[in-house]
Amino acid sequence: MNFDANLQRDAQGRMFIPATQRADGSWRPVKYVKEGYVPQDEVDSYRSKGKIFSEGVKSVGVPGYNGPAKQGGGEERVTNADLSSKSKMSKNQKKRQKKKEKKNTDEFEIEEITDKVSDIKVSSEPAYQQPADVDKKKKNLLKKLRAIDDLQAKVEDGSVVPDKEQLEKLGRRGEIEAQLAALS
Repeated sequence: MNFDANLQRDAQGRMFIPATQRADGSWRPVKYVKEGYVPQDEVDSYRSKGKIFSEGVKSVGVPGYNGPAKQGGGEERVTNADLSSKSKMSKNQKKRQKKKEKKNTDEFEIEEITDKVSDIKVSSEPAYQQPADVDKKKKNLLKKLRAIDDLQAKVEDGSVVPDKEQLEKLGRRGEIEAQLAALS
């Protein structure tokens, strides 16, 4: 195409696209352009590398096809034994083979781990408590012991007649002391 057909030169020799009238009657301004200007409508659309590659593959034909079959009769088939020899494998085939072997070993390891996990028994109390948790727990148990002591003193004075819940609280004293001894 001749792009220069719409271009003109002014008195100083600069190239420009002359003003044109739009459909609504208004005018487009004069547009100055550089040498080698290609109008936007004439520019090829963008094609990605993948698109260019796929177009090239289509023109080549079927990947891996080396022409007509040999005179032996039918097609020659490639077996897994042939693929296992590393010298005949391409780089990508070697990668795939390694990935497949790794996947098989991973599956074995996963089964082994799940068997071990199923044998694990979980207790309700953590095996290790952080020092801050231990201090908090001690403080809480000491507070309960003080409350039990105060209740015991009131019962002995006769100022309080213990009900069912208060008697249960007094009965838990040994249990709370055992927990406190275990934390110390």
